[in-house]
Amino acid sequence: MAWVDNRLADLTSQVTPVSSTLLWVPPVAFGTTVRRATHINDDREENYKINTWLQRQGIMFYKVTRDLELICPPSLEKYPFDDYKCSIELHGYGGVVFPLREPSKYYKAQPVQVDMTRVTSQFELTGLKLSSRVAPLNQHTAATEYTGCVIFGADCIYPANDCPLMKGCSEESDECYGCKHFVGTCSYMSDTDRCSNTSSGLSTLEVQLSFSRRRWSHVFRTFVPSVVIVGCSWMSFWLHPSDISARVKLCVTAILALITMAGNRMRHGVTAVRAQDVWLYGGVITVTLALFETVAVNSILRGNSLVLYFCKSRRAQVAPTPGPSTSWAEDEETEETSSSGPVANRIDFFSRILFPVGFTVFVVGFLLYYLG
Repeated sequence: MAWVDNRLADLTSQVTPVSSTLLWVPPVAFGTTVRRATHINDDREENYKINTWLQRQGIMFYKVTRDLELICPPSLEKYPFDDYKCSIELHGYGGVVFPLREPSKYYKAQPVQVDMTRVTSQFELTGLKLSSRVAPLNQHTAATEYTGCVIFGADCIYPANDCPLMKGCSEESDECYGCKHFVGTCSYMSDTDRCSNTSSGLSTLEVQLSFSRRRWSHVFRTFVPSVVIVGCSWMSFWLHPSDISARVKLCVTAILALITMAGNRMRHGVTAVRAQDVWLYGGVITVTLALFETVAVNSILRGNSLVLYFCKSRRAQVAPTPGPSTSWAEDEETEETSSSGPVANRIDFFSRILFPVGFTVFVVGFLLYYLG
């Protein structure tokens, strides 16, 4: 960071190193995401290491190194399709600014370097934004909303998916060195002149990290097995309606499997309704409807449905009065069984079409909502 002290102007004709213990340092404070800031002590460095420099105009440059512990809890409503951003802010007061500049052939240092070989997480680092800005202290809006005074900005893309696989590699190879000092593909902007009238305000240095969850493991562990389980439950529509035992066992087994997959969330104490929960319980509802269809078809086959009861009552109005013989009752039972069979088969036929179509509509709507 840097600041101007007019009292120190013209004391030197060039950049002069000065011990920081001899000069004042303006106050700085980290943002709310920084949980702890620890000073880094390197025993290999000498105690009189210089970290302050003075220019002829009275401009002071001060370099500090801190180890930060951050807390950036992601939102789980879209898990496992969630992407989130974590911002690190450093605020300076009393005329402090954070001078950054674009790399060039004379100045090759990048603003942010990341050791991608040490990134081992369910998330992958996909981008980084860097912003150094100044806002007046009387500005009623947040500094992030004040766009007229951005000293420096950088927007980097991090397509480095293979670097985490190179953990512990030697920097002797160019590929390993590039992963340990990865900077991405960056675009820069600078507008220092527009911030000259706010040099005594609130300065902010912000680093925003963009993360995307690694999804392929969830696809093969959750979504593909659940689709297979739901699809297997539709095999009950191809069995004969009288095979009630086999059809019920097939549907109940599928329901229990999906409930078991959905119940694993309780191990981690998750209380939010996630996208994965919506998916699994959507499959549970689909299989439950298939179980109800099995019960309804078997009920129709046995002549216990309301439709057949209504038809039976209509036929009873025109039926002849039965005699003492019981042969007419046996013929009526045979007639009811033969008439309910086609109805049950017709319901199974339409279920073979409607259930896959309905589940496909659910899948499309789910993907459009959570990935759109």
